[in-house]
Amino acid sequence: MSEEVQNEVQSDPNKRKNKKKPKNFLKNAKKYAKKGQWGRGTKMSEELYQYFLGILDAMKAGIEDEDQRQSLVNNVLDRTKGEELNIIGNQLGCRVVELLLPYSSPEDLERYFEVLHPELRRLCSDNFTSHVVETVLRVASERATDHLQTGETNDESEDEVPKKKIKLEPKQSKYSDAHVTNCYEFALKICKYALNNLEDFVWDNYANHILRSALKCLSGITLLPNEKPKVNMFVIEKTDKQTPPSPFIKKMVYKNVPDDFKELVTEFAKRLSVWPQFKDLPYQNLTSGLLQVLLYAIRNVDKNLTRDLLKQLLNESFAPDNWVSSGNDTDDKKEVKIDVDEENQESVVKSGLLPPVFEAEPAVRLLEAALLVAKKKMYTQIYAKCFINRLAQLACMPMLNYTVQRLFDNCQIKEELEPMFDELSNKFADLLACGNTGVLVSIAKACLRVKARQAQFVNGLETALKVTPDNQKYFPVFVLRLLPSDRVEVSALDKEYFINVHGSVILQSILDYQRPAKAVNGLLELTPEQLLVIFSDAKGSHIADAFCKGQFVGVKARDKMIWKLKGYYQTLALSQHGSRALDRIFEAASLEQKVKITTELADKSNLLNSTKFGRLIAVKLDVEGFKKAQKQWEQKFKGK
Repeated sequence: MSEEVQNEVQSDPNKRKNKKKPKNFLKNAKKYAKKGQWGRGTKMSEELYQYFLGILDAMKAGIEDEDQRQSLVNNVLDRTKGEELNIIGNQLGCRVVELLLPYSSPEDLERYFEVLHPELRRLCSDNFTSHVVETVLRVASERATDHLQTGETNDESEDEVPKKKIKLEPKQSKYSDAHVTNCYEFALKICKYALNNLEDFVWDNYANHILRSALKCLSGITLLPNEKPKVNMFVIEKTDKQTPPSPFIKKMVYKNVPDDFKELVTEFAKRLSVWPQFKDLPYQNLTSGLLQVLLYAIRNVDKNLTRDLLKQLLNESFAPDNWVSSGNDTDDKKEVKIDVDEENQESVVKSGLLPPVFEAEPAVRLLEAALLVAKKKMYTQIYAKCFINRLAQLACMPMLNYTVQRLFDNCQIKEELEPMFDELSNKFADLLACGNTGVLVSIAKACLRVKARQAQFVNGLETALKVTPDNQKYFPVFVLRLLPSDRVEVSALDKEYFINVHGSVILQSILDYQRPAKAVNGLLELTPEQLLVIFSDAKGSHIADAFCKGQFVGVKARDKMIWKLKGYYQTLALSQHGSRALDRIFEAASLEQKVKITTELADKSNLLNSTKFGRLIAVKLDVEGFKKAQKQWEQKFKGK
């Protein structure tokens, strides 16, 4: 059957393109209208449905004039008067109201307070109206706490010495005191209601998310780790695309919140922790997600309670003292065979018994959250009970290797890193063979952050990549490709090849190490053509950053690199990623070297205008100004 499918795909290449596209809400809403169906949920008249479709179209197009934008918000919310519950119970109406509420006037928002409050029980469990309840709660808490924000960020970093704080004046709220008070009281009402109905809401698919939103609002959480900010379809300002936040951020930033809010978070944690079924909550998706938010929330409120909660999870749920594996052969250790190379050589990783936490993905995700919020002593206890003597096995498993990455990502002390590193130091080849190279990235970054085991990491990587004295100069290339030396054709390195994103990050980390000589010398021994291939690649161009900014990369090594690329700067400037690498190299160059680079670019300045990247470089380096008045150009860049 699979051969028939393959033949069909080969005969019709367009089938490969027919991938499932992400859902487009507006298009789907219009399809419903064509069929004579006016959305899902509560019934809505055709006239009102078409009105909301037109509003969505206008919002998607964007309204730049602020007065027109506010007028649209006021008109639409005014149109919902008297029909609020019916409209937010409809899928389309719910979506429009949800998008507009953050920009609503105080009067319209308070009207929704009055409408929602008597019907909270029903609304919180509805698949559409629950979203509006969440939005109203978020908007109310933002307006209630906006005046408390002073520009300071409240980071809970690892036992750092507290800096002397400068008292800053709270900013003036743009809303009246009466509206701020109403928002504060409504936010408290919703959160207390959720707390009073905790036993029911925890198990409800929609109400559970209201509990999470309540905890986030009460503790001042802006974004959870690995959470992207919600993009409102109602475009306010056309800005450049922002890079989404990197997953598993090291420091969580919290807003300032009143003490009443923090007391409710504490109450949430205490109520949940005394449940008889608390130890089972990590093993279901719905409840594990709630506990993750609770850990992030309580971290900003009560450090002692955070420690107690983590200890309870560890001792009762993750790895209780009397845990027994659910496997049939509890006495026998299994052996996992991993192909290491093409000669059918195999490496055997002995797998022992794993604590219960590793048997369910929801529990594993909660364990990762626990690693992020744990202080040093608690982190050590989690490592000792769940990971010690099991890292080699976990790191080679498809799902659990990510947990090992989080373990290294949150390691802050040399004494913790060293035993963890030693446990995996002879397994680098296995990690390459099974494709779990993200673990190597986390180890490389941990060695850089903690300033320990750096030389041993490089040596272990050399062994895994089969680097010999004869091919030592190609070490950076082997790292970039994350392939053993016998699988890399070194004679073809002046032609474009695939660079592994993890390999690029590892090499950048090595260039930041205290002794980066092997990586630096290897790069300098490559030919200019081979360097050109690396610096012109999307992932390889970042190597230029690390080389030019590396704290322990010598000035002479940078000079040698700059002179080595002489005659190739024009080619670099013409490509997207090459121009980026050239920009970094130019920043690190001395004035004399900058003159040489710009002279080379100015000789064929017309060629720069053949690509948009070349034009950007020409403007940024002021190539025309250099040709007209070199002395003034030198004075300009000498000041920089």
